[in-house]
Amino acid sequence: MSVELEAPVPLPDLKVVEEMQMGIVSRFGEIPQAKADGTPVVWASVVMPKEIFQAMDVAVEYGDMLGAYASIFGLSATYCQEAEELGLSRDVCAVHRCGVGLACGKERDPIFAGSFAEPDLVVGSNFPCMSMSRSFLNVADHFGVPSHFVDAPINTWGRSIPDHAVRYYAEQLRGLVRFLEEHGHTFDEDRLKEEVAFTKRLNEIMDEVDVYKRASPMPIKAYDNVIASTAPIALPKAYRTVDIIERYRDELKERVEEGVGVVDNERLRLMWIGMPPLCDFKLLNYPERHGAVVVKSMLEYLTGFTLDPALIDPEEPFESLARAQLTSPANPTIGGTIDYFVQAAKDYRVDGVINVVKRTCGLLPGMQRLTKEAIWEAAGVPSLVFDLDGVDEREYDAEATKAQLDSFVETLLAKKGA
Repeated sequence: MSVELEAPVPLPDLKVVEEMQMGIVSRFGEIPQAKADGTPVVWASVVMPKEIFQAMDVAVEYGDMLGAYASIFGLSATYCQEAEELGLSRDVCAVHRCGVGLACGKERDPIFAGSFAEPDLVVGSNFPCMSMSRSFLNVADHFGVPSHFVDAPINTWGRSIPDHAVRYYAEQLRGLVRFLEEHGHTFDEDRLKEEVAFTKRLNEIMDEVDVYKRASPMPIKAYDNVIASTAPIALPKAYRTVDIIERYRDELKERVEEGVGVVDNERLRLMWIGMPPLCDFKLLNYPERHGAVVVKSMLEYLTGFTLDPALIDPEEPFESLARAQLTSPANPTIGGTIDYFVQAAKDYRVDGVINVVKRTCGLLPGMQRLTKEAIWEAAGVPSLVFDLDGVDEREYDAEATKAQLDSFVETLLAKKGA
């Protein structure tokens, strides 16, 4: 079963990223097919350790990815409203409301009617946010299916995670395996070791990619960057290979060596902190009209591929996944996240930071002002902070948003010219 991409999104600039985009979309059609073949479908979050699901051949319906793509396809108002009518507060993250509305609502748009299958099991987690720990219950209750919760400790320690926290989270991951085994899935630890080794290699390549993306001029558009950063966790099995990530790295390397940039005359380098505008993805490329490029965005760490490969040992798969995830900047608290952005501002030599506050997020709004101040103190880089719920289109004002971006970029250009 295939799904045609008809969303109002930019076409990728890099051929390999276009291949990734079509692969991600084609994955939606695999879940109903797995259901038709008798494979139980599991509803879960895309930021949970997917190595366990891969090793156990689990057909996973990523609820937050469904919600994100529903917004990209212009359906967020419909599905968020559906979720609210089912009792989910409008203050819950719009991505999760969108996913719940799509799954549990009365009707589905044709593009999702052919790519959604009713789940047989539901898995929830509090990584990286509390919205997922609430919204998964709506899906489990609606379909009356067994559910399981994976508790991830909040990182209050920094880079040196104590052994007791690693052991606790590793045992939580083993509990997920036991839950899946109780409902018909088979576990082979050697296969898990293979998946963890694969993740380690992917992170090594993505570290190389990160170096090329720091080049000036910036070799990749902001939209392409988001798709490529999401690909390692969102691609179906046929696409999820080391080869496609290596080709992505090599295309970037070639562009850097040839001096190919996103714009003819790169005047500003920007960083985007906060949820990208899913319901208006073209906005990520909007600053290019001023000769400005978004060189870094928050989605790059939310997708899970800022894991430190040095922390990953395939011979200790559970402990490795636990330690790497707990130290990821996607794991609260705020300290690790702020450190990540301060370092990125320096590495990418950014001229300004776009800091967008998503009203329905229970985590990001509290860190935006602290992040702004930390980046200014450490790197002397100014930030623009403004409200933008780029998921629920009912709360999105395109013209006002563009006007704020225009004003900020023009101010930076004037300052740089002076």
